[in-house]
This record gives sequence, C-alpha cells and structure tokens, in this order.
Amino acid sequence: MVAITSPRPIIWAAGISRLSGAFVEIVPGFADRADIRVIEKGFEAAAVAVEAAARERRVDAVVSGGANGAYLRQHVSVPVILVKVTGFDVLSALATARRVSPRIALVTHASVYAELAEFCQAFDLDIPLHTYLTGYDASTLVLSLKAAGTEVVVGPGLVTDLADKAGMTGVFLYSGNSVRAAMNDAIDAAQVRQAESVRRQYVNAILAHLNEGVVAVDAAGDVQAFNPAMERFLNVPVNEALGQRWQTLSPSLPLDAVMRSGRQELEAIHRLGDKTVVVNRIPLIRQGESAGAVLTVQDAQAIQRVDRNLRSRNRPRGTATRYTLDDLLGHSPSITSVRTLARRYAQVDSTVLIRGDSGTGKEVIAQGMHHASPRQAFPFVAVNCAAFPEPLLESELFGYQEGAFSGASRGGKVGLIEAAHNGTLFLDEIGDMSPALQVRLLRVLQERQVLPIGGLDPVPVNVRVMAATHRDLPARVALGLFREDLLFRLNILRIDVAPLRERMEDLPEIAGALYERILGRLGLPAQGLPEWIQAALMTYPWPGNVRELENVLERVAVLAAGDQEAVDEVAGHDTDRPALRQAIPEIFGVADAGAATGLRGVARVSEARISEAPLSQVSRHSQVAHIHRVLADCHGDRAAACRVLGISSTTLWRRLRDAG
Repeated sequence: MVAITSPRPIIWAAGISRLSGAFVEIVPGFADRADIRVIEKGFEAAAVAVEAAARERRVDAVVSGGANGAYLRQHVSVPVILVKVTGFDVLSALATARRVSPRIALVTHASVYAELAEFCQAFDLDIPLHTYLTGYDASTLVLSLKAAGTEVVVGPGLVTDLADKAGMTGVFLYSGNSVRAAMNDAIDAAQVRQAESVRRQYVNAILAHLNEGVVAVDAAGDVQAFNPAMERFLNVPVNEALGQRWQTLSPSLPLDAVMRSGRQELEAIHRLGDKTVVVNRIPLIRQGESAGAVLTVQDAQAIQRVDRNLRSRNRPRGTATRYTLDDLLGHSPSITSVRTLARRYAQVDSTVLIRGDSGTGKEVIAQGMHHASPRQAFPFVAVNCAAFPEPLLESELFGYQEGAFSGASRGGKVGLIEAAHNGTLFLDEIGDMSPALQVRLLRVLQERQVLPIGGLDPVPVNVRVMAATHRDLPARVALGLFREDLLFRLNILRIDVAPLRERMEDLPEIAGALYERILGRLGLPAQGLPEWIQAALMTYPWPGNVRELENVLERVAVLAAGDQEAVDEVAGHDTDRPALRQAIPEIFGVADAGAATGLRGVARVSEARISEAPLSQVSRHSQVAHIHRVLADCHGDRAAACRVLGISSTTLWRRLRDAG
C-alpha cells in the first residue's frame, strides 16, 4: 500500500539584516497556513542550506529579495519568490529619506523601475537612480555615493546596511505589505507544487501496482517514469533508471521511431531475456509536437493465463462433467477393457473416437476420460452434431463476429470450440455432420485454430477432441457421406463399446444402480429391484441399450408408487400382471405398435415376418440363423440384407466368419 499525503507547506524566508527582521514580523500572521522558517543567510550559504533541505523534502518554497533572491533562483531546485517593490513602497521610502536630507540616492537590484524614472522626470525631481548585481557591486556603489556627498540611501537590506556602515542613513525600501504579498505568493506556489506532487504520487501508486512494465520518456528520450514491474523486466533499479537516456538503458526496445512518426505501435512481440513479451509504444503529442513516449511491456505467459481464466469463466453452461469412469458399470470383459483403455487414453491429448450403438454410454466414457485427464479443471463442452441444422451448428461450433449475418448478437459470440479452450470438446453423433462442416472441423484439428463466421483472424485453441458415433464411418466414407481424411484425424485412439445385449452379465448391476438412482430422483422410498423383474430383463435384447433400460426401469418405479394392485404386480404377488404388461410390453412380448417404444416383442415375432426384423431385435443365439434367412429372402444380395438387418457389410462379414 502506498500512502498519499499532502502536508502543510514549508516556507523558508532567506533575508539579510532588515529583510530578515521584516520576515520575523509577519510570520505570526501566516501560522495557520504554513510552517515558516526565517534564516539569516545569504548567497552561497543560503543556497547550500536550502538545497540540503530540498533533498530531504523539508522546504517547498523560498522567499527572498534583491541580489540574494536572484542568486538563490539560480542555485536551488525549489521555487524562489522575490519580494517585489511597489510604486507606493518607493514613494514612501523617498518621503522618509527626504525628511532626513535632500541629498538622496535610490539603489535597486538589477534594473531601475521605469515608472519611477518617468515620475522623477515629470516632476523635475533630482534623485540619482543606481543598480547593482552582486554584493561586491553594492559595496563599491555605496562607497562611491558616500564620496559624492550622498547622505541618504534608499534600497534593499544589503544596500541600507552598507550605507549605515559607511556613515550614511539607510532607508529600507520594502514595506510590510510587499513582504506579506511575497509570502502569500510563496504559499500559493508551494501548494501548487504539493498538488502536483500528490498527482504524481497517485500516478506512481497506480504504476507501482501494475503487473505490466511502464516507462515514460520526454522529448529528449530521457526516462521520466519507471515502475517496479519494468525494473523486474530489465533488472535495473528505479532510482538508476530515472533521468537516464532510454536508448542507452534498453537498446532492444527503442522509442525513437514512434516519437518521430507520431504513430503508436501496439501488441508487438519481443524477446526480453528469457521471456516473450508483448510491447506497446505510444507517442505523446503536445500542441502538435512530440513530447515523449510511453512504452508498456506485458509478460506473454501472464496474458495467456488471463486468457485461460476468461475463457474458463465465460464458458457456456453445461460444461461441467457429471460422470466419472466409475459410473461405467459392469464387470464383463468388454466393459472392463473399455474402462482400462479409457483411463490410459485420458492421460494423453490424442483425439479419441468412441464407437457404439445409441444408449451404450459413449458420453459417460467421454466425461469420465475428461474427469481423469490433466484437463479436468477446464471446460468439457459437448455438442450433438445431429441435433442442429447445418447453419446453426456452424455458428454454435465456430462462433461469429458482430454483424456476420442477419440476427447476429451484438458483440458476436464465442463458439463452442473456442469455449472448450484448454479443455475437451465432445462431438457426439459425428457421423451425422454435414460435409461442409466436416471440412471446417478438419482444419481445426490440423491447425489448432478456429475462424469465427465473419472473422478475419483465426483464434488459436488448445483443445482435446473426442468424437462419438453409432454410424459405420468407413461405410459412410464409401458412400461419400463422410470425409476419409477427417476419419483418419478422428480415428487415432479408438474405443468400441459393446451393446448391452452382448454383455448381459452386466445387466443386474446396471439395472440395480439405475433403479436406485431413479427412485431417489423421483423422491420414492428406496427398495431393491425384485429378482423376477431382473430375470425378465435378461430375456430382452435391449436395442436401445442402457438408455432404454433406464426408461423401462423408470416406468417400473412409477408403477410401483401407484395403487396397491400395481405395487403387488411389481413385487411379484400378482402373476397375471396386466398393468406391467401394458406399461412395459418390451419385457412381456406384447406386439403392440402403440406401446411406448414401438418395438416388436421378440418373443411374439412371427416366423412369417422374422426376416423383416433388424438384427438388434433378435436374440444373440438366433442371430446367425436370422442372417441366413434374410440373405435367402434377399437372394444373396448382401447390400440389401444389410439394409434389412440394420448392420454394415463389415459386421455382416464378421458375423458369418465367426459362425464358420
């Protein structure tokens, strides 16, 4: 913390003899405005004392008169206010002198008052007018006046003292009003100087608390301001830098060109020692002329940290993860392998492609990998590429500049890719992205830069990309629906998630955990899933995988909270179970097209229509026979058979190969 103070003005009154006495007389009248010290010193002795006090900030201004005041003005660094002689002072002093003797001489410092010369000429007064510059001049002049018969000398304190010593009469020229006026001027000057000092303290306090280095130079290129941050950048103490020529102090950061051209130079990148810095050069112009320049230096790493914090704080809602890899339930070999791979892949930044049927938990895997990665403190941004029309998805992913298109928000918008900076971008259903957006995404993956819509300058991004799809991407590449080069960019690390029907041994664990979670979410009493329902769940192939299982269990939970008959059915006390048959026809094989999922029950599929069923609706042990029946119905046309079965040609070949 820097204390900013504005003390009472400290005025020194430097006078010799009679002027010193005049100062002493007026001091009490200024006690409430300033601290005044009268010193009976002149010339060099006074200058030495004043300058020593000025270095210690014990004096703000000096009041003096005549040759002494002129000398101090040339030899001290604080303002020196001269006691000014008015026309009234001169006339009053001459009147006093005339009462002593008609042989009068008027002696003033440096120059004769023009008004007095005109006055003497107009009234035909014979008053000799003399001037002096130094003490020696005054002494010589007084002796010559004595020799010429002068009896009264009117002048400043030095002259009148010399006249008295020479046997003449000295009449002091300065009146009390003139001395008071000079003291008022000195206090005003000190207050102005203190106000400037307070402003300087404010500026210095601000500069001292800036993390960026700041230096200001005058028109000659000499350093006038130099803050502690710049001291750290250059390893030069502030007191050694002030007053030095900047070009000599830091030749690698010149300001001459900016001062000559008058044009600022912003955000230039320089190397300063072992640091990369961002430099701004701003010229100072006064009345059309160069008055100096200001240079600021910022640590590039500090800017990057601020950028990272801003992106983190301004990220869109929904960027936090809810799942970890422990939420991927099951202990089958396939799911255990997936968890192992996911934990290993979480530690690197390579792009990951997660493949699996809808509802198998691809986003759970992506969130779990992000949570287990070094990027966990940064955003996880998920976007479903199949949920937006192409123009909207483009603006969501890449953002846009203000005025990029009709309806664009004022100030533009940060895209989801940029919002995921330093974190993870999860592109779900990547197989449904349009070819045009695939091209733009490919550039992001290659260049690690994103260009907002309507923008000219690409924005660097540090983001890890995870993609997921239930599509057969190689097949879509063959059909021209997906870019092969993008597939190569995405398919670096790959995780294949088996459908639920292929790991039915995990179903009891998954069903139990889901049922417990559903009861808690619905505010229902905790109870275990009846064993007979678990057994019934094992008879269904679950084409919708875990998502479908969760939906079915939620229906069971809601039914269990209903009337007593429904509760008895869920508990297994009613073997007919009409309510359950109606609520979950998937399990009981009711072929009702208007059922909640619209799926044809496997147990009720007639033999006459079996070849129309997709492979996902056929039990595992019957799938090979079903494939052969479909191939026979399609007269051996594998492409047609794949369309009926809902599988890719690669899957068809693999199933036939595995069956021998």
